[in-house]
Amino acid sequence: MKCALCLQASELRRSHIIPEFLYETLYDEKHRFQVLSILPDQDNRHEQKGLREPLLCDACEQRFSVWERYASLVLKGGTPLSYRAEGNVVFLSGLDYQLFKLFQLSVLWRAGVSSLQFFEKVQLGKHEEILRQLLLAGDSGSAERYGCLMFGLKFKDKTFTEIIMQPGQIRLQGQIAYRFVFGGFMWAMFASSEYLSPPLTLCTLRLNGETVLLIRDGREMDNLASFCVELQRIGRAP
Repeated sequence: MKCALCLQASELRRSHIIPEFLYETLYDEKHRFQVLSILPDQDNRHEQKGLREPLLCDACEQRFSVWERYASLVLKGGTPLSYRAEGNVVFLSGLDYQLFKLFQLSVLWRAGVSSLQFFEKVQLGKHEEILRQLLLAGDSGSAERYGCLMFGLKFKDKTFTEIIMQPGQIRLQGQIAYRFVFGGFMWAMFASSEYLSPPLTLCTLRLNGETVLLIRDGREMDNLASFCVELQRIGRAP
């Protein structure tokens, strides 16, 4: 079979679409996580590992693992960063633009090429091939293309890391983006033909390693709150 990234015939690994380390806070004592559904024909179920499918060859998996390792250090506080908080806004600096941007692009692209139902709403069109070529070349691209807004999620003043939600398409400032929830953040990843402009470029990762985070209470996020309410209504809340 062909690797989705390098397009070479090879034995494929069962690749995670959302990296494995982002599931760690969801696992129970048996290393399972619960998949919650509000669809009548789909019951809640347990999975042993993060959502995977045959997608990448070993060499391309190793390529992605470098970016994932760096993102893991960033999100877990394992690499020195500087920040300044003003109310619910956090100004962050010290990020490696190339490594963190490639991590973001890799998640967006994998969701777009995935055949799993969980990622069916991520339809990248022509951007799928553009992103593939960037990732294959290890090219993080300009700050004005394929940027990502990050919203830190909290619940009663604690980081809200115990949920991964199905991604879906949204529009921000007239631009198409895809909303992901994982790792204690909501990520709005842009996939538009137009270059980003202020104020969006002031809030996405910049070449100098600076970005802005907006901290939000999970109960204020309409899509997240409505999902939780519906789970309770139909008796599927854990």
